[in-house]
Amino acid sequence: MKTILLQIWIMLLLGYSIVSCTTKTNTSNTNYAMLYSQVGEVFQPKYIIYHASKDSTFLHFQLRSNEILYVRKDKSQPFHAKVVIHYELFNENDRRTIVDSATKVIEDVSKNKASKNLYGKLGLKLKYGSNYNLFVTATDEHRNTINEYYVEVNKSNLSNEQFFMMINDSTKKPLFDRFSNQKMSCVLKSEVNAGKTLFANFYQRKFPIAAPPFASKRLKPFDYEADSSFVTSFDQKGLALVSILDSGFVHFLVDSSQRDGFTYYTYSNNYPKIKDVNGMISPLRYISSKTEFENMQSVEDSRIKMESFWITKCGSKERAREIIKQYYNRVQNANYSFSSYVEGWKTDRGMISLIYGLPKTVRKSNKSETWFYGDETNIMALQFSFAKVENPFSDNDFKLQRAIGYKSSWYRAVDAWRSGRIYWAQ
Repeated sequence: MKTILLQIWIMLLLGYSIVSCTTKTNTSNTNYAMLYSQVGEVFQPKYIIYHASKDSTFLHFQLRSNEILYVRKDKSQPFHAKVVIHYELFNENDRRTIVDSATKVIEDVSKNKASKNLYGKLGLKLKYGSNYNLFVTATDEHRNTINEYYVEVNKSNLSNEQFFMMINDSTKKPLFDRFSNQKMSCVLKSEVNAGKTLFANFYQRKFPIAAPPFASKRLKPFDYEADSSFVTSFDQKGLALVSILDSGFVHFLVDSSQRDGFTYYTYSNNYPKIKDVNGMISPLRYISSKTEFENMQSVEDSRIKMESFWITKCGSKERAREIIKQYYNRVQNANYSFSSYVEGWKTDRGMISLIYGLPKTVRKSNKSETWFYGDETNIMALQFSFAKVENPFSDNDFKLQRAIGYKSSWYRAVDAWRSGRIYWAQ
C-alpha cells in the first residue's frame, strides 16, 4: 500500500501556526473562544513574565522575522519591519479598570530579510503580593495583522514560577518554550533567589490519557517523591547551570518544604508537532476499539495498519487525507493550548477539543472555564465545565466535571469520526 502520511504531514506542518487571543472586558461578558483558535495565523509572538525582584517585573518577548512583513520603497533601499506591542494590566478580580499600560515600537532594518529572532522586554508596574491579568496586543504594521495574548500574572510569593526564567547558556537569551525534546543543559535564572540552594526533582512517570466525559474517574494521589534529584546553588547573580533529562519533567525548588517552584518538561519528538507513525497512532485511542488500537501498536507493519484503519473508516485515500489532516491538526492545537505536565491532547480540554472541535463560546475565570457549543442561551446547548487544579507543576491544569449525560454526545461524535466524517459539535 503506497503511503500517504508523509506527504500529508509535510503540507500540514508547514502551514501550521498558533495564536492566543482574548478581549479586554469583564470575565462574565468576555468570550475567550479565540484564545484557542490557532490555525492559519502567521504572526505569533512569544512571551515570558519574569519578576526580577519584588519591585521589578518584565514582559520579555520574541518575534520571528519570517512571521513579520518586511517592505522597502525600492530595490535600492533595505527592507523594513515595524511591530507595535501594547499591554494593559488589570487587577486579578477587576478586568474593567486598567492599572498600568505601555506601548513599545520595534523596528528592524535588513538588507536580505535573513531569518532571525528579535528580542525585547517591557517593564511592568506590579505590587509584590498581588495577582493581575495581563492583555498584550502585537501589531505587524505593514501586514496590518494583530495578535492578542492573555496571561495571569502571579507575584504572590518568591517561590512562584514567574520568579524564574530559563535561558540559553550560549546565547544568554530567554528560552520561551517550557519544554525540550531531548536531554540538555541550560541556565536557570532567579535573581531574587541569588545565593540560595536550588533543589531539582526529576519525575519520569507515565500518565494515562483523559477518560471519556461520562466516565467516573478517580484520581490517584500524586506521589511527590522524586524519581531522582540533585542539589545545586544559584550564584550571586541568580544563575544556576542545570540539566534536563530526555524524558519526564524536572521541578526546581528553593524551599524543599514547599511545592511552589519552576517546572521544565521533556516531551517526545512528536510534540508539539506530530512527526511519525508512533505519534499518529497514540491519539487514535479515543476513536478506536481496544483491539484496533493494540493491532496498530504492534511493531510489525504499524504504518500499514494505521493507514488501513483510516482508509477503512473513510472509504478512500482521498477522503482519508482530509480526515487525517483535520484530526491531527486538532491534536497539534491541543498540544499548544492545553499542555501541562502531560501533552495537551491527553488532557481533559485536549480530549474535548479533539473529538468535539473548539467551542463557540468560552467563559473563563481564574479558577474555571466553561465551554459552550451552539447558542449558550439555549438550555439544550452542549457545555463542558473545567475546574482549575492547584498543581505545583503547571498553571495550565484543568479537570472536566464529568457526567453520565455526556454519553450520547460522546458516542455520536466518535461514531462520526469512525464513519469518515469530521465532527463539529453544534
